[in-house]
Amino acid sequence: MRAIFAVLPFSHAPYQESYMLRRTHLHAIETIDMLRSQNLKKYTDVFTSDGERIGVVMRFVHRPIEDVNEELRLYRTYLVLQSIVLGGLTYVPTVYIDAYDPVGNRLNLAADLNTLAEETWNREPDFVVRGLGVYEELPE
Repeated sequence: MRAIFAVLPFSHAPYQESYMLRRTHLHAIETIDMLRSQNLKKYTDVFTSDGERIGVVMRFVHRPIEDVNEELRLYRTYLVLQSIVLGGLTYVPTVYIDAYDPVGNRLNLAADLNTLAEETWNREPDFVVRGLGVYEELPE
């Protein structure tokens, strides 16, 4: 997938106008590699795009590659969260991860709380239920 950007004006000072790029559509990036290279840790705080803390990171779970179909929303890798807000274990596709701050121990999602509430990410994906998921534990 390719990212779609919108050019939005913003001002550094009252007399100066500049432009920045803001993502307007989620895109598949090598999120998992970025998180590994930055040493994502278990129990990292997870926040929505609108600033709500929804839980903590537990581990990754990977779908068998032959079952991946992003058009059908059958994603390759999910971040497993422990979330009181969403009712327990929550499986967020890694394409919804926006940024990770290792210094602040904070993971930001590219989805807001309403989007999370509308999704069925608080249910185990079918491949996990069938015992086909490969878990990747994170360091503490």
